[in-house]
Amino acid sequence: MANAFQEAVYFYSPAPAGYQTQMKMVFARLGVRFHAITPAQTGETVGYLVGVDGFGPQPEGTEAPAVTDEVLILKNFTGRRIDAMLAALKKAGVPSIALKAVVTEHNLGWTFAALAEELRQEHEAFHKGQKG
Repeated sequence: MANAFQEAVYFYSPAPAGYQTQMKMVFARLGVRFHAITPAQTGETVGYLVGVDGFGPQPEGTEAPAVTDEVLILKNFTGRRIDAMLAALKKAGVPSIALKAVVTEHNLGWTFAALAEELRQEHEAFHKGQKG
C-alpha cells in the first residue's frame, strides 16, 4: 500500500510535453510519485485526482473543460522540498511551469479545470501588477 503522506506531483499538459521523461527522472531521484492528468480528467475534482478518501469520480458524461496551460499540482510537500524539486527540474532542463498549486483542504472540491483557471487568473494578475 502506498504511503498516504508520500510526496506526489500531478502534471497536466494540453499537448505532449517533450520533457516529461526528464521530469519523471527528476521525481524518481527525489522519491516523488508522478501522475499525469489527461485532458479527459479536467472535469474531475482535485480530491479525486490526488486520491483523497471521500472523493469519487464525476458522473459519466460530465464535461471535461479544455485547459490550455500546463499545470503542476503538488501533494504533501514542504516549502523546502518544493524549492529542491524546482531547482532539480531547472537543472534537468525542464522549462518552468507557470501554473502550480499545492493541494489544500480548500481546493480539494474544485474541478481540475476550475483550479487551472484560478491559477491562470492569479498568474496574469501577478504579472500585470509587476508591470504597473
